[in-house]
Amino acid sequence: MRSVLGREWRRFCATPRLWLLVVLVPVLLPAVLVTVFLERTPSDLPVAVLDYDQSHLSRQISRTLDATPGIRVQRYPADLQAAGSAVRRGEVFAVVALPPDLHRDVLRGQAPRIQLFYNRQMLTAGNVVMREVRTAIATVGAGIGVDQGVFPPVRTENHPLFNPGLDFARFLALPLIATLLHILVVVVAIDVTGRELREGTAGGWLGAADQRLGPALLGKLLPYFAWFSLAGVGVLALSVDLLGLEVRGSALLWLGGWVAFTAACMGLGVFLTGLFGNLRMATSVASVVISPAFAYSGMTFPTMAMEGFARFWSTVLPLGHYLNLQTGQLAMGAPLASSLPHLLWLLPFVGLPLLVAGRWRRLLAEPARWGAR
Repeated sequence: MRSVLGREWRRFCATPRLWLLVVLVPVLLPAVLVTVFLERTPSDLPVAVLDYDQSHLSRQISRTLDATPGIRVQRYPADLQAAGSAVRRGEVFAVVALPPDLHRDVLRGQAPRIQLFYNRQMLTAGNVVMREVRTAIATVGAGIGVDQGVFPPVRTENHPLFNPGLDFARFLALPLIATLLHILVVVVAIDVTGRELREGTAGGWLGAADQRLGPALLGKLLPYFAWFSLAGVGVLALSVDLLGLEVRGSALLWLGGWVAFTAACMGLGVFLTGLFGNLRMATSVASVVISPAFAYSGMTFPTMAMEGFARFWSTVLPLGHYLNLQTGQLAMGAPLASSLPHLLWLLPFVGLPLLVAGRWRRLLAEPARWGAR
């Protein structure tokens, strides 16, 4: 296997594309994501206030809205048509309409209807705006009740768990970084094995391993596995530090899970190359399988709410299991018993190449199969 390792090192040094995929991209892309999520939570989202009342109370509501951290009052349009145009142009995310006779209705003990029109197509921004507007109006309403000697109604006391401040660094940054890295691992595993077939150098590769398939694959993949394991651990740990997050569970289980996940991605890549025997086809199928994997991971849409094929696909793909393990240890402090099944689910992917070992032997033994693009 030493000969295979030396041969692979020489090929790596002579291939700028691999330097880009293996060294630069795994560092640059996470750096971009960390920069994007340094703010952690959206703030100062522009909204418009349509004040039909022009009273002391309506101005107090406007000031309270502007004082909330998530939004800022940017416009005071004259009518609903002008407000709607501002939303369509993307100048504001929402319009808060304060009705006429707002102050009078409050003094009479009636419940005025304050309307919020917000862009739900921008899901994140819309939810932040809705939360901040409700908070601001509830604050003003509570103050009015106290001033009038009215007891406030019974309220539900909410205790958001694990991510109470809707921290998008915790919610999205780390899962997206892991997703990007896992795409690179699969692509590199396919590239370094499939290119031997495409370039017709598979004979030299197998010869360096004394015609043995196992040492040939291990010697080729071991350097990349070691690098992506160490680089992934470093990138994820550094991202946690830069984003000011903390590990609430077991860092060892989390980062050990990353190493197992890296091996699983390598196994998937080698399996696809052996199955199709063609670099282009294996890469195309991998892009179909792994590129949308984040959508099925359960990070944004819960797996339990999926039906049919979507739920099955979410269970089969390794990404969802790793991200559940990562979220459980990083954010929730989950016990070993709840994270261990996700870790164990990654192990069969490591053995996937065994299913196509016979086909790999035929591919490497028949030069007529080499050179297929």
